[in-house]
Amino acid sequence: MKKPLFLLSNDDGYYAEGLSMLVNSMREMADVVIVAPDQNCSGVSHKISLSTPLRLREVAKDSYALNGSPADCIHIALHVILKGQKPDCVISGINHGINLGEDTAYSGTVAAAYEGQVHGIPSIAVSTDRTNINAFHFRNAALAARMFAKKLLNHEVPSDAMWNLNVPPSTCKGIKFTRLDNRSFQSSIIERKDPRGNPYYWIGPYHPVYEATEGTDYEAFQSGYISATPIKVEMTHNQILNRMTEAVESNLFEAFQNESK
Repeated sequence: MKKPLFLLSNDDGYYAEGLSMLVNSMREMADVVIVAPDQNCSGVSHKISLSTPLRLREVAKDSYALNGSPADCIHIALHVILKGQKPDCVISGINHGINLGEDTAYSGTVAAAYEGQVHGIPSIAVSTDRTNINAFHFRNAALAARMFAKKLLNHEVPSDAMWNLNVPPSTCKGIKFTRLDNRSFQSSIIERKDPRGNPYYWIGPYHPVYEATEGTDYEAFQSGYISATPIKVEMTHNQILNRMTEAVESNLFEAFQNESK
C-alpha cells in the first residue's frame, strides 16, 4: 500500500534537533520531503522573500535547505521540488519553544503550516518547551504530531483548519481542544554602541503575560495537557463587524464627504 507523502519544515533551521526528531517519527508512516531554512528564522512570521533570490541546497535525498523563510520553504517545495504535486500533510516543527496565544502571529513555525493550509493541504504546527532541567525533550511532541497526522488522514479531526499543537515536554495528562489565549506584549530594547560610537539595538528579553483563562491553549499547556488549536487564515474580527450597522456606514460616509469639501 502506497505511503502518504508529508512535507516537513520548521523555523529553527535545517539542522535543528526538533526537526530531526520530527523527521524520524514521520518516516515510520509516510514518505517525507524536508525543506527548511538554512539558518534560524524564529520570529519571522509569514515573511515572503519577494526581492531576494532564493537558493536551494540538496543536503540529502529529499532533504533541502533554503536561504529563505519558512513560508518560502513551502512555496519552493510545492512549486519546484514537488512540481505541483500536493503532499498529504504539511507539518512544521518541532519548534524549540512554545507557540501559544497571540504569539502565533510572530511564529515562523506556524507560518509554514499556514502556508500549507492556504494551498489546501492539511497542516500541523507542533511546538514544545524546555523541561524543568532547562533542556528540550522532543519525544512527546514527535509522538503527538504523528498521532495527529494519522487522525487528519483518517478524517477523524477536521482538515479545513491549520492545527497548532503545543506539547508538554514531560508527562502529558491528555489533550484539549482550545482557543488562543490573550497576552500582553512585554519586551525591552537594549542599546549598544559599535566601535565607531554609532548606536545599534537589540530587542531585549521578551516575557509574555497570558490571561490563562479556561479553555485557552496556555491554560491547557500549563496544566499539563497537549493543546490543539484550530487556526484559520481569515482574520476578520466578526464580533466588531457584526456591531457595525448601516447607520454607522452612512455616518462615516457623510464624514468622508465633509472631509472633501
